[in-house]
Amino acid sequence: MSDTHRYASRVRSMAPSATVATTALAADLVRQGRDVIPMSAGEPDFDTPDHIKQAGIRAIQDGQTKYTAPASGLIELKEAIARKLDRENGLHYDPSQIVITCGAKQVIFAAIVALVDPGDEVLLPAPLYVSYADQVKLMGGVPVIIPTEPDAFCLSPDQFRSALTPRSKLIIFNSPSNPTGGIYSRAQFQALAELIAEAGLFTITDEIYEHFIYGDEEHVSLAALHPGVADRCLTVNGFSKTFAMTGWRVGYGAGPEEWMSHIAKVQSQETTNTCTLSQHAAIAALEGPQDSVGTMRAAFKLRRNAIADGLNELDRVTCPRPKGAFYVFPNVSGLFGNTIADDVEFCRYLLEAAGVAAVPGTGFSAPGYVRFSYTLPDDRLSDAIDRIQTAVTAIQGS
Repeated sequence: MSDTHRYASRVRSMAPSATVATTALAADLVRQGRDVIPMSAGEPDFDTPDHIKQAGIRAIQDGQTKYTAPASGLIELKEAIARKLDRENGLHYDPSQIVITCGAKQVIFAAIVALVDPGDEVLLPAPLYVSYADQVKLMGGVPVIIPTEPDAFCLSPDQFRSALTPRSKLIIFNSPSNPTGGIYSRAQFQALAELIAEAGLFTITDEIYEHFIYGDEEHVSLAALHPGVADRCLTVNGFSKTFAMTGWRVGYGAGPEEWMSHIAKVQSQETTNTCTLSQHAAIAALEGPQDSVGTMRAAFKLRRNAIADGLNELDRVTCPRPKGAFYVFPNVSGLFGNTIADDVEFCRYLLEAAGVAAVPGTGFSAPGYVRFSYTLPDDRLSDAIDRIQTAVTAIQGS
């Protein structure tokens, strides 16, 4: 007899992360001997800088292998983060208002656990990061998906007003965006900040890609623009992308003291604390040399240009040149027809026919689109572009 019906309905109705699932499938094919180019994972191909690794090694050698007290993180790391936020983001937080977590995703979930009751609505501009909606659903909240216009993929004030109801409690922004690479300008955020403050909503701003902006645009932290927003805003960041530390699992959130105290309680019951060794390495990341960040950004900009140009050479494919992050998000719906029905089938076809792993836009609440990560060595990226062009041309000729 199956026990399926005995598992919680909230889990049975939840989909696995689209990015993690695609990356795992690609890895399984590689283990079977297939030559697969992974463009599905949001992970820099660069190694963690040596001074950061050495800090982790020293922590091991010095016996820093115990629990962290308090569970919210090492005070030295929280002080370093407070200095970083003041220096780079114009945000002023006491270390007591900062919680260190196992990656940025965890602090977002802990914040939702601490805030969202069943029936509460959470506004999610789309395309959106794959985990936001399911995290909301796990707590009985109602994700309100707000499709944005493809010229910039940014929420407008009118769209915000239309989505707002008496049950609205929280809104989540991601700038620069995963998956689109879109960026909210200061003027766009300022206009939204006035409305958010007036509505009394809580806000989460996911700023994990802040250092990967490729033009003259500036990164803007929403909490710095309006005191009425800052009083209810959680600013989220981490070390995975900026310092190529995805496997170290260190993220953090900074926000109003009461919200942060509840997030810290969730952390204490969930993981106790983030890996102590990783926290020591994170201190070195913030306080040591920063030249690796510029090196990665310069490389990603060239790769962005190469793949955007390569995709735009294809008929019936439209690929905006992203302003930030390290993904392109082309519209491939012009290819749909007798051979390919939707973006999920397109990604399956691309994996089988070309050995290229990509993530369907449906996972980001944007059907008809596909996300490609360009965090690949130049030769592999060039090979991937050739494979994609060959596979798409075959569809067009069928």
